[in-house]
Amino acid sequence: MLKKLSSLITNNFGLKILGLVIAIILWMAIVNVQDPDKTQTFSIEVEVVNADFLTDLGKTYEVVNGTDTISFTVTGKRSVVENLTAADFKAVANIEDIDDSMSIVPIIVTATSYSSQLEITTRSSYMQVNVENLVTQEYEVEILTDGMPATSCYVDSLSASPGTVTVTGPESVVEQIDTAQVTLDIGGTSETVSSEADILLLDESGDEVAQDRLTLSVTQTTATAEILMRKSVSLSFEVTGEPADGTRYQEVQSEVSSVMLVGDADVLRTLEELEISSEQFNIDGAAGSVTTEIYLADYLPEGVSLADNEEEDITVTIVIETQTTADVEMPVSNIIVSNLADGLDLTFDSDTLTANLTGYEDEISSVSGDDITGTLDASGLTAGTWEVTVVLTGDYLSGTDATVSVTVTEETSSENTDSDTTNQDSGEE
Repeated sequence: MLKKLSSLITNNFGLKILGLVIAIILWMAIVNVQDPDKTQTFSIEVEVVNADFLTDLGKTYEVVNGTDTISFTVTGKRSVVENLTAADFKAVANIEDIDDSMSIVPIIVTATSYSSQLEITTRSSYMQVNVENLVTQEYEVEILTDGMPATSCYVDSLSASPGTVTVTGPESVVEQIDTAQVTLDIGGTSETVSSEADILLLDESGDEVAQDRLTLSVTQTTATAEILMRKSVSLSFEVTGEPADGTRYQEVQSEVSSVMLVGDADVLRTLEELEISSEQFNIDGAAGSVTTEIYLADYLPEGVSLADNEEEDITVTIVIETQTTADVEMPVSNIIVSNLADGLDLTFDSDTLTANLTGYEDEISSVSGDDITGTLDASGLTAGTWEVTVVLTGDYLSGTDATVSVTVTEETSSENTDSDTTNQDSGEE
């Protein structure tokens, strides 16, 4: 049995081998006709690796001319190629492989599927880059306000937290930055307002600088506007005590009558005047005006302060008026003569006499000579010229008794006597 099997295999062995070869060739021909090669184009983005290589050198790069996208052709069996998508390929640019001119980086395209059955052909296998120095710059964050605060309110201060931003990026881009800025809405507000805001980078023209190639230490900051109210408030002085006899309190004279205050709006809205009350305003026994220094901050309510241009110390004078004297000419016709002896006639040697009055300025200035009256007691006078005392009368003020020169004569006729008597009686009434 074994011999028959061996004979069957070895008989015509060459013809059998030839038949096998022909069969394989025929099979491959049939397969190629049914599944021919196919070429297809794909386009994918380039994955950049080891970018830190340039960063460590203090440099950064920018891909130019759109070379971070690569197109390539793939050739393989149709049954394989038709099932491929861009996701089946990978394009990698290793920054460590950058050339000496620092301008191109090789791109390696590989298939992640069916790699052994595909042939990949690229038109260009380099990524073009622009390499420049990597710089870092710090900027203060400026706050731009939007809107106006409430009536009589103003922005006292602006602050940001954090107050600075550190920007790292290509030198050509960082050089464009003039300011780092945020915007805070303060429209209609009367109290401090805070808000978190995005940081914008602006050039000298106020145009925004793109941040896609920049690294910021912070991208947002909390902006705060302290809103205060401004109000002009009159000063009010409280004077206590009584001055010395012969004097009177008249007024308080201050170099300022009102001050500009700033502070909490709720406090200022209810404040109409600033009351100044102190032991310095006690005038008990004062014989003359008192001048004193007042430190206004001591009298301010909590949450309120003086505006920047206001003086903290002011000079105040408490005016104490003393009585004064004045000489006023009164007509002698205002003098009533009494007790002139019978048979005598009295005449004044002048039309007026000088009355010395004592009183306060406003009182004396309002008195004229015609307002002053007096009495003359002629008791004991005989014919001759006399200096006699006139007692001033009236309650308008006080006055010192005045003297006047008179001439007393004897009556020379009954007619004159009757006339003088009549005048005398009239005077006595």
